[in-house]
Amino acid sequence: MFKLRKEEKPLALVAFLVFALQNALTVYKYHDLFTRVGFRGYWVLFHEIFHVSGFDAYSCIYLSNGKIYYELSRHPLFGPLLAPFYWLNDAIIKQFDFNAAIYIMALLLTLSATLSAVLLFRILRSHIGLKLIDALALTALLFSFASIMLAVMLPDHFCCSLLLLVLTLYIANDHHLKGEALAWWQSALLLLFTAGITISNGAKTMLADLFCTGKAFFKPRRLLLACVLPLGILGAALYAQYTLQLLPREQESARIEAQVQKMNPNAIKKSTAHEARKERIIGKPMGNDPVLKWTDKDTPRLSCVVENVFGESIMLHREHLLEDLFISRPVVVHYEHWLFYAVEAFLVLLFVVGLVFGLRQKLLQICLAWLGVDFVLHIIMGFGLNEAYIMGTHWLFIIPLAMAFLFKKMPAKPALVLRFSIVALALLLYIYNLCLVFQFMSHPLTVG
Repeated sequence: MFKLRKEEKPLALVAFLVFALQNALTVYKYHDLFTRVGFRGYWVLFHEIFHVSGFDAYSCIYLSNGKIYYELSRHPLFGPLLAPFYWLNDAIIKQFDFNAAIYIMALLLTLSATLSAVLLFRILRSHIGLKLIDALALTALLFSFASIMLAVMLPDHFCCSLLLLVLTLYIANDHHLKGEALAWWQSALLLLFTAGITISNGAKTMLADLFCTGKAFFKPRRLLLACVLPLGILGAALYAQYTLQLLPREQESARIEAQVQKMNPNAIKKSTAHEARKERIIGKPMGNDPVLKWTDKDTPRLSCVVENVFGESIMLHREHLLEDLFISRPVVVHYEHWLFYAVEAFLVLLFVVGLVFGLRQKLLQICLAWLGVDFVLHIIMGFGLNEAYIMGTHWLFIIPLAMAFLFKKMPAKPALVLRFSIVALALLLYIYNLCLVFQFMSHPLTVG
């Protein structure tokens, strides 16, 4: 499955070079600080200094000292998957007094993004049957979206989510086209890794399995092996990490905070003010239990859909460029010209019409079910709605897949117009977003 086909090799090479150059921008900006050893502590270095949109550099903290600062319950396998690279970086730090965390993440992101591009192209070309130029154009379109561009070059978990979701979709649809059901071990492995990186993505894997397996999905033995077993492994991994790693780290942090409060009360006041701002922005949750505490019933839905979900996810706003919501960015930022909304409306129109045209296809039925998960999670429950633009890797790949069915249904001449429109749109979005990202990244960060 991972062997490159002849027509995929040029795509893979170009994609690898493009993503490597994007990651080089991140390394350029943060190299001098992030490669230091023993500078102010890794929490301050990678959390207090790194502020790009809403993305976090918790992976760099883990690669530097093996400590968990990300939300363990939402990413139960993120640490274990990074562990071999932590051991590598630990050896580099001890041998050369050089922290290579940002370089390791740049390599992992470049490889993950390249494989994601190849798999999406393969779905468009082999599963849907598009012409070569159309499959290339739609693949390029996805990686011109702002949220995808940032996920590919920032040391967070989102690019890994993109790879695993596209891989799941490819495997599920490939089995469907061959008239085969997913083997229980395939479903179990996909569930283990997709949910292990982002727990909500596990629901999408189970939905894909259900669509491809049908009634057999509910057979007790298969349900036990394909769903209960991997979820049990995740639960055990979560408990072990909490007991052995997270709890000791939290106790140590509490002790350090108490010492800092005695020595510098103003530092704690600043931290308290920051937390108060976060509470105001997050909005009132629907409940206080461990699940509902992450919900939000105050954030305006329509404005966030226009400006965040289909706005910032696809085209960056010039105002408050890549600012962090919990520091200085407002919940809703508006574009300065109506042309931005026209581009957004055009893209959404193509997306919706494509979904309608491909409604009978199993591939898009799975995608619609996945969109339902995101709709309930983000729009109805409000989880992460105020910064939904950083979560585009969970659903934006569905847009080019839906558009692919426009090509399948259109006569030759309208398809030619559509082809030129998508190529122009991909170029426009990529140049526009990259110019703003370059503007942000081209100035090296200096902290005294």
